Amino acid sequence: MKTIYSMGKGKYIHMDSYPESHETRGGNIFVVLLSLLLATISGMALVGVDPTNINPQPNLQQNNEALRRTDG
Repeated sequence: MKTIYSMGKGKYIHMDSYPESHETRGGNIFVVLLSLLLATISGMALVGVDPTNINPQPNLQQNNEALRRTDG
C-alpha cells in the first residue's frame, strides 16, 4: 500500500508498506495435508467406501441368499 507522508510545506515522501505475514512453511504444509485428508474422506464417502474396512471379505451367506432368489 502506498502512503504519502508530509515532511513540511511542499515536501512529501512516498513509501510502500506491506502487511506483516506470520505464516510459516510448516503451517502451510499442515493446512495442505489437512485439506487433502478431508477431501479424501469426503471422496470415499461419496463413492461408498468404508475407510475402516479397506479389504472387505465377501459374506458367503448373503451371496448364497442372493443366488437362491435369482435361481427360482
